[in-house]
Amino acid sequence: MGKRTTGMGSVDRPPLSSSPFPTGKNTFFWIFLIAVTALRLLVIGHFGLGVDEAHYVLYGLYPALSYFDHPPLVGWTEMLFTSLSGVNEFAARLPAVLIGAAATAMVYFWLLRLFDSARLALWGAVALNASFLFNALFMMLMPDTLLYLLVIPIMTAALRIERDNTYKNWIVLGILLGLAGLAKYTAFLFVVALLIYLALRRRWDLLLTPKMLPAVAVAGVIVSPVLIWNMQHDWISFAFQSAHVSGHGSININAFFQSIAAQFGAYSPFLFPVAFYGLYRALRAKENAPLYLGGIFGLVIIVFFTYNSLHARALPHWTSLFYLLFIPVGTALLLEKSLFWKRYIYFAVGFSGIVTLLLYAELRFKFLPMPDYQSIHRDLYGWDTIMKKAAGHITDPAHQAAAVTNWSLASRAIYYGRPYAVQTYLIDDRTDQFDLWQKGRPEGKDLLFITTHDFKNDITETMRCDAVEQVDSFDLDIGRHKVNTVTLTWCRNFQGLQ
Repeated sequence: MGKRTTGMGSVDRPPLSSSPFPTGKNTFFWIFLIAVTALRLLVIGHFGLGVDEAHYVLYGLYPALSYFDHPPLVGWTEMLFTSLSGVNEFAARLPAVLIGAAATAMVYFWLLRLFDSARLALWGAVALNASFLFNALFMMLMPDTLLYLLVIPIMTAALRIERDNTYKNWIVLGILLGLAGLAKYTAFLFVVALLIYLALRRRWDLLLTPKMLPAVAVAGVIVSPVLIWNMQHDWISFAFQSAHVSGHGSININAFFQSIAAQFGAYSPFLFPVAFYGLYRALRAKENAPLYLGGIFGLVIIVFFTYNSLHARALPHWTSLFYLLFIPVGTALLLEKSLFWKRYIYFAVGFSGIVTLLLYAELRFKFLPMPDYQSIHRDLYGWDTIMKKAAGHITDPAHQAAAVTNWSLASRAIYYGRPYAVQTYLIDDRTDQFDLWQKGRPEGKDLLFITTHDFKNDITETMRCDAVEQVDSFDLDIGRHKVNTVTLTWCRNFQGLQ
């Protein structure tokens, strides 16, 4: 066996000349990337928009400087793609597919620089694309997805500053951090990670340099739409995110374990521990600056959201930047260990990849038998039918409108009601983005309430109406299993919540 030093100590591995993918030979990577991207393009137009997807498409259809729950970059991206390609599922998802391809390429070439092995870099890229949740995030645009384009360039810019403390390098970093701030509020974690890294490296000269000031100014200008919008709206977005992230003051152990379990399943049970092994090795690689900096980024991200999950359940995609970096790193490092760990990686990637391909086939062809109301399509299927049926009952748009009682139904109802010019209200007791979008007041109108199997609501008990009349109830089926049951109920002369 040949022996090679990666900056983390000596690691046994075959000589480079015996590798089927020699250093610098990236043909197999490009074949893989083209194939997986083509597969996603073949699938993305064949299933309906999910809760968050529809919400962000509405961002693009109602452009603004910023929004209640997120900064504007995701909406601006949707606005660009839907204006070029039309308002449809394919156009809405196309940016996520392209970002997925670009992020995979960035990870591959980052690994190539770290390990000087095309074979290890390829396996890292394949492992990333075998992880279940990344196949969703590489097809469904989220604010997190946009950060995938920025995290490695931000680390690269920081390393350039460490080598060459110039205004130019600082301004590049400022631009990248500003764009990250336009994508998601938790991009502030990048700044925290950079400060910790420079402190641990004892680069006080970089922490105190006046050359940082232009970078701060550039970043401030880029994120200024968020600040202006919040000034105009009483800082509601910052207040919402603060409460959303901090959760309740008391410790919630159930939320913590639910958050961990969700990540365990979402990223693949066999790839989940690989990421933490990669983090462990990265944090020990102090002499390998690129990998050590990645370890600091990963640690800050995973600690922040793990702490948050002690108070409120953390959604699995919130930690996706950690797994984006460290599923590939852990995969590459384990492939340099014993035969047992090589076989483990081959199995983990193979198993996860096969399951992923099965899920792709199900999204496209809908052939798997599933229990009633537990279909993987329950959030994606049937809203075009629902809104078409609702529109058939609304004969006087000036005095009638559709309504839902939960925010998770509202984005899809509004999006799929657009072809029928159906005005839709969200009727609940919380403030959110829908309050800013809704034109006019629902009081005094006849509201056709749409309720579903998972979001039942007794209109008689919860709404003040002159009369309540159920007008339709129907099942949404795929094959022989029920995906959803929908009820349409009139609330005549709606006067508010009970």
